[in-house]
Amino acid sequence: MSVQKVKACLILCAAVLLCGCGQALSEREIVRAVFFAQQQGQYSVCLLLADQNGGEDGVHYKTASARGATPAQALHRTEDTLPGQLYYGLLDLAALPPDSDWQTAQALGTLLYDKAQPAPELSVFVLDDAAHSWAQDAANLYEDMKAVEQEYALHCGLQQLFTQADGCAVPGYRTDSGYDFYLLAKDAPARRVSGLPAQLAAVLCGQADYFFSAYHDGQALCRSEVNVTVEDTAVQLHLRDCTLQSLADADDDLQGFLCAELQHAFAALTNDAKADFFHLQFWHWHENLYGVGREVPAPTLAVVFE
Repeated sequence: MSVQKVKACLILCAAVLLCGCGQALSEREIVRAVFFAQQQGQYSVCLLLADQNGGEDGVHYKTASARGATPAQALHRTEDTLPGQLYYGLLDLAALPPDSDWQTAQALGTLLYDKAQPAPELSVFVLDDAAHSWAQDAANLYEDMKAVEQEYALHCGLQQLFTQADGCAVPGYRTDSGYDFYLLAKDAPARRVSGLPAQLAAVLCGQADYFFSAYHDGQALCRSEVNVTVEDTAVQLHLRDCTLQSLADADDDLQGFLCAELQHAFAALTNDAKADFFHLQFWHWHENLYGVGREVPAPTLAVVFE
């Protein structure tokens, strides 16, 4: 067989694989987001899909939804309402129910792994507890969550639900501004934090590297790039290009108030933690640092302005 024929065969095979066994991508149902909700003992699933017949003036979406006794059943029923073959390869957002615990996150994460592979940059949020109409709200929820990711340099990937055996951490969607943060321990109730503590938790979890938050009872605003270094149990929070703005007329010690609130939030986040959300217990395995049987010191935080 000539080289030209071999190249032609390879190109044809690649085209068939990319199009899904001969079916053009334009003829398939392209899933962009999956939303889960739980009401009265049943699960509701909404698929946000690209509407390829919506015209050329911008991006258009359509939705499909159904209910079921389990998330898998609800998702299967939702898929059955669509005429075409579903394509999950461009899925880049999943929203968990607002009352999610660790067990729910694990079950839904596993279900998404089975469906979404090989989705490249799938992001995970916890949905807010407002009553949503999927047909009316799904597209706006998707756009809002992607905007929050971009504005706050935030990303929780699907794989981060499984990186620890005793818990996981997921950002939560808010309808106003910013984001909440959920700490889901395996053997404890879910914990939600908001405002500056939520952004500190996201940074400590490695899901964000930026602060953009009000503090000091809403009288000041902080914008800063953030980096974290850890030595033993000492955590250093490095704030770079930090801008502190007073939202009131008073000439307050904005840096002092910020440090105090960060210290308070850090103590609350790490005190009696039910899971090692922030990977600080890595050092606890090295008994030679402290001696066998000796109590490991509590983690400390130092805020460094650079």
